Amino acid sequence: MDMTSFDDNIKYISRKTSIIDSEGGKKNCEIKKYFEDDLKKNALSSTLLLPKMLMENKRLYLPNDVLSFDFEIVISTFEHLSCRKISANLENEVAGKEKSHKTAVLITDFKLLYSDSILSDTELRTSKKTFPAHRAILSARSPVFRNMFSHDMKEKNCGYVDITDFEDDTVHRMLQYIYTDSLEDMRYESARKLYSIADKYQILSLKCGCSSFLKENLCPTNACDALVLADLHNDDELKSVVQDYILRQRKQIFSSQEWKDFMNTHLKLAADVMYKKLTKSRISLP
Repeated sequence: MDMTSFDDNIKYISRKTSIIDSEGGKKNCEIKKYFEDDLKKNALSSTLLLPKMLMENKRLYLPNDVLSFDFEIVISTFEHLSCRKISANLENEVAGKEKSHKTAVLITDFKLLYSDSILSDTELRTSKKTFPAHRAILSARSPVFRNMFSHDMKEKNCGYVDITDFEDDTVHRMLQYIYTDSLEDMRYESARKLYSIADKYQILSLKCGCSSFLKENLCPTNACDALVLADLHNDDELKSVVQDYILRQRKQIFSSQEWKDFMNTHLKLAADVMYKKLTKSRISLP
């Protein structure tokens, strides 16, 4: 395969060659890069080695004995020293878009796997509803589920897991995240419950996502509740963030009915907030 450059301003060329199959998919065959020295020597020829799979699967890659190619060309006029970095950035951007597309397709397939209960081999049961699921996927996402299905426990032998301490919606949202790695239509209350179930089943990325949502959606009416939640789950980082928020909004929060009720039911937590305020005040003294 020959290429010729007629423009002396061109400092870099890359060519990605792919075979287009009968279904429109692309199979990468070759990536060639030509830098300034190559272009000056006009050394742009290359021999394309076609993979053996072509003849092994002619129906897919040679429909009607026609071979179709796709070429992606990147051309840069930057100087040689920066050319490699710039061209690499361009190629990384293309690769990133391809990876993003493939990830989206994978998520769609896994979402269908969950929603249509395709080849499910276990169930999560609440007091009102049953959710079909897959042991392998649950085990990959949660060490708690993995332990259940890997040892001689009730959940492995009976074919289902009882979850009676969480509502149907919370279990459904957890499963959606397990299969798609995404959170949809979040509200404070749903994030609060998801945070708790994520902690129970040690789904750390879900717990982290819910924690970030809770931090970003703190307000005077839910700050006390968030502080109780953080303390209940021994989350010192979330607890510290909520304490700092309460102190910043202390004029409004300390005069609210929520704070008065909070002091009656969680005196130690309230005292911790006041102690933190006192400590900060002492540090700020000259």
